[in-house]
Amino acid sequence: MKKKIAIIGAGIEQLYAYELARQKGYLILATDSNPQAPCKEFADYFILASTRNAKETLEAIKTHCNHHGNIDGVMTIANDVPYTVSLVANHFNLNGHSLASSELARNKFLMKKAFKKNNVPSPNFWKIETVTDLKMLFQQNKVEELVLKPIDGRGSRGVLLLKSKDDLIWAFNESLDSSEKKILIAENFISGMQLSTESYLLNGKAYTPAISERNYSRNEEFSPYIIEDGGTIPASIDQYLTNKINKLLEKGASSLGIKNGIIKGDIVIDENNEPLIIELALRLSGGWLASHQIIATSGVDLVDVVMRNALGMQITEDMLVPNKTRSTSVRYFFPKPGKIKSIEGEERIKDCEGIVKYKLYKKVGDTQPVVKNHSDRFGFLIVEGKNRKESLERIKKAHSLLQIKVE
Repeated sequence: MKKKIAIIGAGIEQLYAYELARQKGYLILATDSNPQAPCKEFADYFILASTRNAKETLEAIKTHCNHHGNIDGVMTIANDVPYTVSLVANHFNLNGHSLASSELARNKFLMKKAFKKNNVPSPNFWKIETVTDLKMLFQQNKVEELVLKPIDGRGSRGVLLLKSKDDLIWAFNESLDSSEKKILIAENFISGMQLSTESYLLNGKAYTPAISERNYSRNEEFSPYIIEDGGTIPASIDQYLTNKINKLLEKGASSLGIKNGIIKGDIVIDENNEPLIIELALRLSGGWLASHQIIATSGVDLVDVVMRNALGMQITEDMLVPNKTRSTSVRYFFPKPGKIKSIEGEERIKDCEGIVKYKLYKKVGDTQPVVKNHSDRFGFLIVEGKNRKESLERIKKAHSLLQIKVE
């Protein structure tokens, strides 16, 4: 009989997982809160349920299984719902991260406490429940700059970079609006290079086929919001630092009780050239990193690996070790806020060398909002090249071709 896999989320960034599952001949059960979810048409079964409501999703899948037979695996990609995946996997006795690990990962304060308890290098942090808590950090000279964010945030929502002169009352309320739990966390801001890692843990060893150097060159423009404007693989780091990052990821994962499975890392390099973990997520990343960039640069298909693991198949080292070395760069489009009057240059982008993928989320007549989080991006562009220099040159050229006018 065909294996059946449940994919939590049926948005556009989940498409590669659906295509891969269909290619392998699996039955697909999709779940999403959007009745017109983009990947619905690629699924054999569809459940209308909030991916962020773990209990609702589990009950809906249980009902489905009563009528159509059990699932053989559950996974997600580009969707910050590891607890939902874990709850479903735990109920059906399937492979996946434990509930305890997922509980730590979905609460940034509990995660940071686990890092601290296990001596995992990470920026200093404080729980923020009131405006007074926030003000005291500056008044007591504990920080010069800090990052404020919800303990349960996602997609950069409510993430702010603050100094003592900023309007802290406004900042507190702005960040709190993005928190369901209504609790924030403040972290000491480290100004060094930031990296995005995608690793698979195999018996406690981290395999990281590609590390992306995150681009925050437009922070001043978007201040106080922290908006990433893409990144480049490979990062401009040497093998010695790469090895240290892998050891750090292993230690961070272990502190959350993880010895096997996928982890997504946010890493910063401090003034002493030491890596620190900002956060770990127990899922495949979005932004087309896992589904396109890592495959193009390393030949490693982590989506396939996670799908195999979810279905109880063996994962071996050779699936995780790069078989090629190339470069990719991604950048986003951020027009000024207003009604979109015209979009020119798209046809020219298609003819550029090295185009991997691009997409515009809006059309003429739509409104571009003020950029406050990742969901406010107008579109993206990914290119590849034989090395960093070539991919950076190509992304600069292709990105410049699109002209967006707003009124």
